[in-house]
Amino acid sequence: MKKMKGLFIVNPSSGTQIHQNTIHEAVRDLLDNGTLAEARFVYTQRKDHALETARDVEPGEYDFIMAVGGDGTVNEVVNGIALGGHDTPLAILKAGTTNDFATVMGLPVDTTGIVRMIREFHTEKIDLGKINEKYFINVAAGGILSEIAHSVPSERKTVLGEAAYYIEGVKRIGEMRLDTVPLRFEADGFSLETETFLVIVANSRSVGGFANIAPKAYVNDGLLDVCIIKSLRPVDLVPVFSQIVTGTHTNNKCISYFQTKSLKISPLSDHKNFIVDYDGEAGGKMPAEISVVPDGLKLVIPGDSEKAKKLLKK
Repeated sequence: MKKMKGLFIVNPSSGTQIHQNTIHEAVRDLLDNGTLAEARFVYTQRKDHALETARDVEPGEYDFIMAVGGDGTVNEVVNGIALGGHDTPLAILKAGTTNDFATVMGLPVDTTGIVRMIREFHTEKIDLGKINEKYFINVAAGGILSEIAHSVPSERKTVLGEAAYYIEGVKRIGEMRLDTVPLRFEADGFSLETETFLVIVANSRSVGGFANIAPKAYVNDGLLDVCIIKSLRPVDLVPVFSQIVTGTHTNNKCISYFQTKSLKISPLSDHKNFIVDYDGEAGGKMPAEISVVPDGLKLVIPGDSEKAKKLLKK
């Protein structure tokens, strides 16, 4: 087997020392067993450092890039690969506050699992999403989930991890006003104008800790799954989110759910803000042009991952 070269882009402020130790142990094992001939580590120091590092890779320079961090780190690396125009496969070690995509795909977080995944080196082509000029691997979203994500202080994310989001979410639901924003959605020959509480445009099925928010999604079907929660009465809030947890919400009258290759979201009012993000990164205000990039990324996955198999359309 040809020895490989790997580029490891690590966010040193993501996760805990355990994650840092895991990747170091895995790389030592991969060097010792002859899988790797070379391993280069880059520790990010500022915003867009991961993006710039991945973007500047020459075609064929590395056999894979591993992103070690949370959603933000992975998103930067994805954008770097896409903007760089090379097709270097991506591997992921989730080590941040959240990483829905890595979780739903069943990617390993232990030394043994990582070593095995890289040795086997099974890759699958998956779709990417694009919002305006930025790319996302998992989701573009607007509304209350975005507000909650951006209202959690960074020090609480570091200390509490994913629990920080749930704590903030419970607090916000208790004080939540069910404000909506009038939006126009245009997608593949149809349009909808509606008061909007939350919109999710998903590549996988898991968003914000909700494992079934896009129950029909596959990561390689050339489609994005759109879930629009329209105006809600207070009495509807708990039942709707209970259905989202179980993935039984697609026929709820308060929700529009459909699949599309492209989507334009435009505000019908200029006096309200509607926070938009992509993979947890702030994406600015409307309007938003969103589209799928079929087979936009090569992803390294465990060949026997049952979770990944459920999201890959054969």
